[in-house]
Amino acid sequence: MSAVARRYAKALFALAKDERTLEPTADQLGRLAAVAADPSVGPVLRNPLLSPARRGEIAAALARELTLPETPTRFLRLLAEHQRLGELWAIADHFRKMLDREMGRVRVTVRTALPLDAQQQADIVARFSQLTGKQVIPSVQVDADLLGGVVVEAEGKVYDGSVRTHLERLAKALSGSGSH
Repeated sequence: MSAVARRYAKALFALAKDERTLEPTADQLGRLAAVAADPSVGPVLRNPLLSPARRGEIAAALARELTLPETPTRFLRLLAEHQRLGELWAIADHFRKMLDREMGRVRVTVRTALPLDAQQQADIVARFSQLTGKQVIPSVQVDADLLGGVVVEAEGKVYDGSVRTHLERLAKALSGSGSH
């Protein structure tokens, strides 16, 4: 993530915190980022040849289309003025991370070989909530390559309880290439 995106995200975060609109602002930024990620929109937003007037028109159209309140609309215009519309996704991502830290939340990615039932998911969330001391927001993905078990990514760490990894460790141990 660029230093520019972090700087803009921090500025907007401070403003939204003062206005007590952190969650709504994060949601609005997420919607803007989704539009910016669209393959037909992203290249236009990143185009350095757009005139300042055209960038302003695009910002105004986005704000109208998404019915953004005043602060995000002003922020969008600022990004347009400084040729930073292409940074929307990175700004939204950094803003969301700052908000999660502020709110004591952690996002975890849970990969499983088979879909989890509600109790299994609740057990994983409870375990990682206990481990991190934070509210856990899970993103569950089915990955048939795992064969079985579960892999959880949380706060930059990978907790690998997959059958595939256990089999690889066993194979290394049996072949003598594992550590003794």
